[in-house]
Amino acid sequence: MKKIITATLAMVFSVACYAGNGELYAKNDSAKLNQQILKLNKKLTDLQQELAKIQERLPEEQAAAEEASVKSNKAQEKNRKAAVYAVGGDAGDAKKAAKAAKKAANETSDAEDAAEKVEKDQKKIKDLNEDIEKLKAKLDEAQKSTDANLN
Repeated sequence: MKKIITATLAMVFSVACYAGNGELYAKNDSAKLNQQILKLNKKLTDLQQELAKIQERLPEEQAAAEEASVKSNKAQEKNRKAAVYAVGGDAGDAKKAAKAAKKAANETSDAEDAAEKVEKDQKKIKDLNEDIEKLKAKLDEAQKSTDANLN
């Protein structure tokens, strides 16, 4: 009988100690969750600011890419005309054609660079939106965990 009473008291005492420690752990976990939520909020704000900057400059870059494309087309057309004249012309016409070809190549390169920059920013916007969505999901999960700890 003494053994049963002693075992029961030992079990009750250990459960009481464990429950007390559990409350302490819950407070520590809550503090950690709050810190994690603050970090996630800061990261979310940073991502949203970066997204806003890229979205703000994208229309300007698209306009520049369109302008570069138009210039490239004009330079290529001049190059074609100069090449036609150079076929039946003299050395001066050949020099003009070579100069027009070089200019057309430069303009085309500029247009390709501008288009590549726009494409890169569009991809960055897509990636940032995906990262923001993932971060929001983590933040919601952390909020739910915090709410569960409070209850």
